[in-house]
Amino acid sequence: MSISAYVEGIYQNQTTAFLECDAFLKLENGLSDPAAYDAFICNVYQTHQNSPKYFSFLMCVAPPKATERIKHNLLEELGVDEEDGYAHPDLLEALIHGAGLAHHMFFLRSAAQSSMRETICDPLLYASLRELGLAAMVEVFSFEYMLAHASTRIANMLASHRGLGEESLIWFRHHSEVDIAHAQEALLTIDDTYAYYDFDEEEAKDIIDMALRENVFIKRYFDTFALAQSMEFL
Repeated sequence: MSISAYVEGIYQNQTTAFLECDAFLKLENGLSDPAAYDAFICNVYQTHQNSPKYFSFLMCVAPPKATERIKHNLLEELGVDEEDGYAHPDLLEALIHGAGLAHHMFFLRSAAQSSMRETICDPLLYASLRELGLAAMVEVFSFEYMLAHASTRIANMLASHRGLGEESLIWFRHHSEVDIAHAQEALLTIDDTYAYYDFDEEEAKDIIDMALRENVFIKRYFDTFALAQSMEFL
């Protein structure tokens, strides 16, 4: 089994678990109260607002064969890959505004900045940038894989049960269109990284298992209590 096949198996299992968890199904079936939808929206913002910075880091550690792929993703995140592109952080802000949550924007921006600062300041679990790079790569790419399979369902759920218009849902619609290709490219990049940095199979699997030891989608999108409480959703 290739290392990318190993990673894809984890991605598939975590995506299925996310889409079948009670919290998601309640949202999708219109069984949650408005506060739950608002907390979900804010958690999506929190999770992805710093994405260009993470792709910038991946550019630094990507092997030469993968540089152009990561570069394309980064430019797309920044909205400069095409003439009428939109920066993804701006699309996330459009989601917040469309949901009527603009009065929380200062808090959300500050929280995103604090999250990045904590990521940078936290002690490293890995002995080298080689290992850290692979760990970061498999987590960042996990969301491209999940969104390729779930973003349309999420957008439809927010349109149906939260009343969001299409102008607010561009971020989700965009990911449903492009992330199928990105997800396949990401798996190729993981294989290239594994080969270029001479990982042993068991070593690589240990790093991957550590990075993906929790279901990152459930953790990031539904760890809502502290955020909801601080924003007086609860």
